[in-house]
Amino acid sequence: MNAALLRVEGVVRDYRLPRTRLLGTAPRRRALDGVSLTIAPGECLGLVGESGSGKSTLARMVMGVEPPDAGRVLLMGRDLYRLPAAELRALRRHFQMVFQDPYGSLDPRQRVGRIVAEPLHAYHVGAEETSRRVRAALAAVGLDAAAAAKYPHEFSGGQRQRIAIARALITEPALVVLDEPVSALDVSVQAQVLELLLDLKRRRGLAYLFVSHDLAVVAHMADRVAVLQAGRIVEEGAVAGVLGRPRDAYTRRLLAATLPADPPAARARLRGG
Repeated sequence: MNAALLRVEGVVRDYRLPRTRLLGTAPRRRALDGVSLTIAPGECLGLVGESGSGKSTLARMVMGVEPPDAGRVLLMGRDLYRLPAAELRALRRHFQMVFQDPYGSLDPRQRVGRIVAEPLHAYHVGAEETSRRVRAALAAVGLDAAAAAKYPHEFSGGQRQRIAIARALITEPALVVLDEPVSALDVSVQAQVLELLLDLKRRRGLAYLFVSHDLAVVAHMADRVAVLQAGRIVEEGAVAGVLGRPRDAYTRRLLAATLPADPPAARARLRGG
């Protein structure tokens, strides 16, 4: 195993909730409770769990926008939350994110070329080099150069997600955080986007943190999987082992709740569990 590209060490994150009494103390909810994980260069780690388990909180923390109350997040050996602002800005080109909603993540008032080039603005890249990179990023996701002159509303949902992926690729990152990247797409389009992501991973040596509630998608994409329950990782390992022979009861419940191709078998599992 190569040295870790991303290392998350014992992170804790609490949120303050609204007061239930006027003079009472505001209660707190623990979203992450001592989570640790690693991702090697070129590896895809699937992060699964039900809604509210802490998946998106951890994704935002890895992106450097949600500071932990305790613990560390290290990318390439550097602690994201201890770096000076200028050094963090320089490091940000090595990690990018693709969001769940391809409709809401693209500015409808901007042309696609400007949207894709947006991450380069902080690095003072010249106009000619920016144009070249935009064309290359669009080509990498299967869109032609003419797409740069159009607006997001002129594209389908799957094409919009390709544009979002192109934007993530523009800085040539080592790590891409994928937060439910296909859950808002039609099933037929999901398969195309997943194959694109796998192809980019192979050709560019990308590492992914793949956040999803869909175990079938994670089984297709990931090398390893971590199961998150109520802010804690309850099981982690190779995909075949965790999803094929789960040790934790929570993982077994997640698998039992997944809709398979054989509904009678699912009903039998649920009755038994």
